[in-house]
Amino acid sequence: MIRRGNGKALTLPGRRSVLAGALPALLLALLAPVVTAPPARAQTETAAPAHAPPCPPHLFVIARSKNANIVAYDANRDPAGEFVKSTPVVAYWLLNGEGGAREELGFIDRTRAYGFDTVPGHTPGTYKLTFKAGKKRRLTIHMLNGCPVATARIGGHDGILRRMFIQAKETSRLPKVEYVEFFGEDLKDGGPLYEKILP
Repeated sequence: MIRRGNGKALTLPGRRSVLAGALPALLLALLAPVVTAPPARAQTETAAPAHAPPCPPHLFVIARSKNANIVAYDANRDPAGEFVKSTPVVAYWLLNGEGGAREELGFIDRTRAYGFDTVPGHTPGTYKLTFKAGKKRRLTIHMLNGCPVATARIGGHDGILRRMFIQAKETSRLPKVEYVEFFGEDLKDGGPLYEKILP
């Protein structure tokens, strides 16, 4: 028997008497769909947070003192968003800087100055990149917050490499590098990182 707000009772066969005001809440609770979370998928990357900003257009770029042309290094991913195993990174010229015409690297560029090698990393979905011009500094290519990044030690900190600058003196043969600068972001707090090395 259910008692109405005016004190009168409403009889429901086979039911106990409850307050009428509790009936809507009870029905909602009984009729509400049960929502279960989908099983978590094993991932080798850090998922992108909601409303994350778009990914940078490049992993990193190399600028030079010679002119405004830069070398862009991009992640090479398939339609599913996975790195292409054979060529996870591609590099090319951007004439006159960002937004300029694209031009493929020449033979010497690929084999000496700006060329690189990649091998699979220890963690699935990651790759190690080393430059042909200097193999002391190794970069790790992987996904972070839904975006491909190149990480390395910069100024004694673990960081995301964004840009390199090469100061070189032009000679009759090959340019002579005077110093190289690294610019990036701290992996912990996003703060700016900088390092300058001499050859």
